[in-house]
Amino acid sequence: MHVYRPLPADHDQAEYMRQIVRECRELWKQPPPDTFLGRRTHEPFQVDSDATPTEER
Repeated sequence: MHVYRPLPADHDQAEYMRQIVRECRELWKQPPPDTFLGRRTHEPFQVDSDATPTEER
């Protein structure tokens, strides 16, 4: 039966990945960015019922 003994490079790589995971978890704690989707910044124009559409476009 073989015994696996990690190399120092394996230890460094594992620590690097743990650091990445810590940073990702901190990002997940932040609120989502504001993308302006679905936000109503103004009221839509009122439609005039007496208005006729223009023929030129």
